[in-house]
Amino acid sequence: MTHSPLVWIGLGGVSADDNEAAHRWQHRLHWLMVAVALMSVPAYLLSTSELDPVWHDVASLLDFVILLAFVAELGWMMYLSSHPFRYFFENWLNVVIILGAAAAALGAATEWIAIVRAMRAAVAVLVGVRTAAELRVLFTRRGAPMLIGIAVLTLAILGALFYWLDPRIPTFADGLWLAFITGATVGYGDVVPSIAATRLVAVLTVLIGVALMTLFTANVVAYFIGGEEARMRENLQRDVVTLRDDIEKLLDAEEFRLTLELHKEIRQLREELARVRADLQALQLRTGKDG
Repeated sequence: MTHSPLVWIGLGGVSADDNEAAHRWQHRLHWLMVAVALMSVPAYLLSTSELDPVWHDVASLLDFVILLAFVAELGWMMYLSSHPFRYFFENWLNVVIILGAAAAALGAATEWIAIVRAMRAAVAVLVGVRTAAELRVLFTRRGAPMLIGIAVLTLAILGALFYWLDPRIPTFADGLWLAFITGATVGYGDVVPSIAATRLVAVLTVLIGVALMTLFTANVVAYFIGGEEARMRENLQRDVVTLRDDIEKLLDAEEFRLTLELHKEIRQLREELARVRADLQALQLRTGKDG
């Protein structure tokens, strides 16, 4: 039975003791399902915007794509898994996404559509955060430039959304400022979202901002710990080299000592053989005289 903390938020995935096919397909479908989950954001923005009605049809189409993709993914993974019911309960967030997409796609009440779309957008952010967490390079010293680039690009996109959607935000600079203070959870109040769509974007900005700040914190910790770890590794390698040299010296000294002892024993053995030979010759001489 798995004990992963992701189980509590319905993102347990395939358990460690499941079969190889389930693990292989989870890896194959991971990025595809992240992309599908993130489609809930444009689906909401298009459905709540005052654009041409054709864009509302596009939003409904996105809802159906999300619904079908998650139903197919859940059904296929339960079919592959050796523990289908465990997979179902440990990935309950997929069921929430399916219910939310079904409610939006099948035309539930307007109030419920707003709720389930907001919920699915939050779910998409959670899945995206888990995906970002799997990019281990972000937690290393080399990941800092990539992390800064992701943060700048994300703030630019969110600022553009604020500017495009909210009529009370007159410039892109104001939208960018709103994205920054919202993501940093500062909230000065000089610029605020005024419609439902930009309020949802604000919710997403807070979630993304908290996730990015967490990654920045982990990156800073990795920077200091990584430097200390590198120094410890160098010291350890130096100690290993020194120890190897000492061992080689000891082996050489021991070999030299053994060689000396061997020569000494051979010399003593030769002396013993010489004495035995002399004794035999003396014995032969006495025997000849007696004869």
